[in-house]
Amino acid sequence: MFTRRDFLKLAGVGAGAMFLNGCTPKLNPPTQDPSGTIPPRKLCFVLWDHQLAQYKYMPRNIKNPVPETCPLYSGAKIPVTPAWETYWRGILRLCNPQMNNDDFEHSWSSLVVSDRAFTNSSGPETDNFALHSITCGGATHEMVTGVPERIGGGAYLRIYTLNGKKNPPRIPAKPDDIDMTRHFFATTGSNVKLPDGSYAVNGFPQFENCIVPLVSPTDTDLIDISRVKMVSSIQRPFNP
Repeated sequence: MFTRRDFLKLAGVGAGAMFLNGCTPKLNPPTQDPSGTIPPRKLCFVLWDHQLAQYKYMPRNIKNPVPETCPLYSGAKIPVTPAWETYWRGILRLCNPQMNNDDFEHSWSSLVVSDRAFTNSSGPETDNFALHSITCGGATHEMVTGVPERIGGGAYLRIYTLNGKKNPPRIPAKPDDIDMTRHFFATTGSNVKLPDGSYAVNGFPQFENCIVPLVSPTDTDLIDISRVKMVSSIQRPFNP
């Protein structure tokens, strides 16, 4: 059986693989300096809810914990065209190969129905099937420069996204070819307190490896600087 732990191993999360040959190289093609080395990517980790002062370092709703969603600045709703639906379903199938067709279809329908986090009143049963420009706590994304941008009274970091107005990337041949800086694991909080004082963060129940494309109306979007920390490698999305 192909488990979440198996995928994390394949994806190089534990080893800190950079996915420089991932499915979206045109967004940020690596360039070599004169010494022949590839400069490191600028990465940030989206903090879990219990790491945030705004939630008093606890799950967002301690009695009934909710998905660890984090909106991007654009707040966009990206239409899920037939091409984007094929892509999203394709990467879910790639990362959950053990599922039979009936289970897959049931899980897909549960993930994208209108009362779920990523469609939020715009599921396929409506006339406006759309994926919102959000990410989840536990994701690792690639910053454009790592330099804060001031907008109004806030500070933001610009991160690379998949441009929802363009065609989606090709469905890669294997899971470790997915650029996990342009995708994320769907995570949800819990009220299970761990020995170190933190709280357990789990994956969505629909799929063992529940992966969502990070979409925006352009090739980049902004994320509130208070929601992230700088890291040097892809991080594990779950806690513990």
